[in-house]
Amino acid sequence: MLHFLALWRLLKLRGGAIGIDLIKSSAQVKSNSDSADDAGLTEYYSHKKKDSGYSVGVNYKYAFNFNDFFIAPGLSYNFINNEAKVGYSKSSDDFYSQSVKLNNQISFQTNLGYDVSDKFAVYVPVGVSSFGYEIKTSDVSVSSVTTKKTGRESSIFYGLGLSYQPAKNWVMNLEYNKFQDLKLTSANAATINGGAIKANVGVNMVKLGVAYRF
Repeated sequence: MLHFLALWRLLKLRGGAIGIDLIKSSAQVKSNSDSADDAGLTEYYSHKKKDSGYSVGVNYKYAFNFNDFFIAPGLSYNFINNEAKVGYSKSSDDFYSQSVKLNNQISFQTNLGYDVSDKFAVYVPVGVSSFGYEIKTSDVSVSSVTTKKTGRESSIFYGLGLSYQPAKNWVMNLEYNKFQDLKLTSANAATINGGAIKANVGVNMVKLGVAYRF
């Protein structure tokens, strides 16, 4: 009990912070059909495409200090602007197209950090995100089929961050996040042969943010 009280005295409440981020995100999509009947049509259904875009997000964190080390759990909501479009066409009557879009991101994140000085800190962000996505497909040959599916898929992530305090109560952050691949699936029967499209999406994100501590 005495040891617990001693540790508790060393633990300091650093306080809450609310911030806004400018985000550059990139998403690489690798897709193919899951149908055995589509196995010989890799030029139609197997694609690889990378897309990047800029967006904004908001976040809230609350930090706890232990000497020069700190732990800062928090929540964030990011608007995402990534859409990878691919297609294959032999003629206007024989083509396939696909769009994989990431719309938004909700994250629970904990920063594990160290105060290098009174103004400068380094930290490792770890957490889990839920991405809102949309997959559209169109397959046209003898017949045609068009599908659209929306949903959410979760991914764990880690990264590296730097923070700097230019003025009292204000903090600037530069952060990189790498996400475990999202494993997405289109609506059923997205191809003429009845296959669904599986898309593995690798996401990387760089965030430049400013936050107010209170």
